[in-house]
Amino acid sequence: MNLDQLAIRARLRTPWESTDLGVALARRHWPAMFAAWLVPAAAAFALILWLLPESPGWGFLLVWWLKPAFDRLPLLIASRALFSERMSAGAALKQFFSLNRRDWLAWLTWRRLSPTRSFDLPVTLLEGSTGARRKARISVLHRKFAGAASWLTLVGFHLEMVLWLALAAVVYLLVPEQLQLDWGQIIAGHEQAALWFANGLYLLTMAALAPFYVTCGFCLYISRRIELEGWDIEIQFRKLRQRRQVASPRESRRAAVLPLLLALVITAGLGSGPAPAWAGAPETPAEAREQIGEVLQGEDFHQVREESGWRLKDRETQREQLPEWLVEFFFWLVDLLGGDGDSEEKSRWGPLVAGVTEVLLWAGVVFLCGYLLWRHRQRLQFRLRRPARKDAPQSPGVLFGLDVSRESLPDDVCAEVMALWQRGESRPALSLLYRATLSHLISHYDFAFGDQHTEHECARIVEHEVAPGGVSEQLVTFMWKLTGDWQLLAYAHRAPSEERLREHCRHWREIFSDEA
Repeated sequence: MNLDQLAIRARLRTPWESTDLGVALARRHWPAMFAAWLVPAAAAFALILWLLPESPGWGFLLVWWLKPAFDRLPLLIASRALFSERMSAGAALKQFFSLNRRDWLAWLTWRRLSPTRSFDLPVTLLEGSTGARRKARISVLHRKFAGAASWLTLVGFHLEMVLWLALAAVVYLLVPEQLQLDWGQIIAGHEQAALWFANGLYLLTMAALAPFYVTCGFCLYISRRIELEGWDIEIQFRKLRQRRQVASPRESRRAAVLPLLLALVITAGLGSGPAPAWAGAPETPAEAREQIGEVLQGEDFHQVREESGWRLKDRETQREQLPEWLVEFFFWLVDLLGGDGDSEEKSRWGPLVAGVTEVLLWAGVVFLCGYLLWRHRQRLQFRLRRPARKDAPQSPGVLFGLDVSRESLPDDVCAEVMALWQRGESRPALSLLYRATLSHLISHYDFAFGDQHTEHECARIVEHEVAPGGVSEQLVTFMWKLTGDWQLLAYAHRAPSEERLREHCRHWREIFSDEA
């Protein structure tokens, strides 16, 4: 391990700084880590699909359970990248079986569900520790950063679920809305294929997040080693040694002569000076006690220092007792209300006190209800206010470039449509029929079409707002067919046949017969 080639700055870091460092390292080498994790995982997934095609649940569980074996490849790439050595996915894949020879059974059994898996894996893979040596090493590392490693596992699991649902949502959103697929029926008819497809999406999710999870745990491990082994101090000492090595030979000789001269001077001074006068050591315990007393009476042991500051008072917990006047009042009230009826005064005051108490209780209830109403007045406003009367929406004159006003329509729409068609003007003919349909829907059915709506959205509004039954169902079907033919002509320049146009005119007369 050459610390001179370390790609990061060796310093003490908090657990969350170490996690951020792992994210940055994984982002830089993510393609290689992603491919190194995905290739063996996809191979195992395909093998299980071939062996157990009727059991997608067991197949998913087996691939998920083998994650510690796949995590070793991104960890190998991250460990090389930490010392400025770039490693490709192919080179890492060649070492897949050799990396999984050590402690593979333990990592796939009792260590599989360990919350500190990414933090502990470098001890096995990089240090090669097993047995009691590994246990001692893990106990030292877990004195710090074990909590952050557990949180990393928990957050990684939730991120996998969120990303998996996001991928499923992307697949759903990419399907054109015009297809109007019944997903429930499709999934029910192809349940096995749908489950295997969902498992494949989750496999991609695990492969995408595995580099970040493994590298973050690896950086937590590296930060702990920097703290324990003093990598930052060792690097500084190595730099000092390099400076000394590049110094000139003259400075090196001068640095060697100066300590020798200093030693000679000190030796000469000690040899020529007077003999040191040592204080006489006490010979008896009484003399020793006397000397100790003299030392204790000195000024060094009688210094007084005043300090001021804030601190909590040391209160003694005392058992609180009720005041005497409150106890006497309770006894008087019990005596007054619970008497035997011999005293005329008790019989007169008892009903009065009971009535006053009842009034106070009812007043408290009323006050409490009023306070709750005032406290939650914002939530109750929609019930207390009368709904405002909405004005009738103003009918638009133009929709997506088409004039839908009643003044722009001829008296006999269908006759004018067929006349334009016979003259070879297919686009104006179908445009007139479509405009007339929109105009009648706005004026007679009060549909709120706006400039922001498209042709497809207008047909969807008709489908949602028209109640089923009778002519309404026929109107919905006619609207969808006419909208599709108009979109093909307007955007794809594909005109419908004359027979289909006549069918549209016939349906238009049936639906709007009272207005034609």
